[in-house]
Amino acid sequence: NFAVSGSGGGLSGSAGITQRLYIDNKQVAMATGASLSYSWNTKKVRAGQHRIEATARDAAGNTASQVVTVLR
Repeated sequence: NFAVSGSGGGLSGSAGITQRLYIDNKQVAMATGASLSYSWNTKKVRAGQHRIEATARDAAGNTASQVVTVLR
């Protein structure tokens, strides 16, 4: 398994923050508040490149995202 985690905060702290995690453009996890964690079972995915994207949105509608590509 591969551990994926994220954290978020804003000027008003973590209240109202929604985080989402996508692997290969499919949402696999969602959390509200300051942290998100997910255990990705890589034994069930094909070999090759995979896209991981984490997004966060606060109560004011501000968004941020980060994308990485990993190889299996």
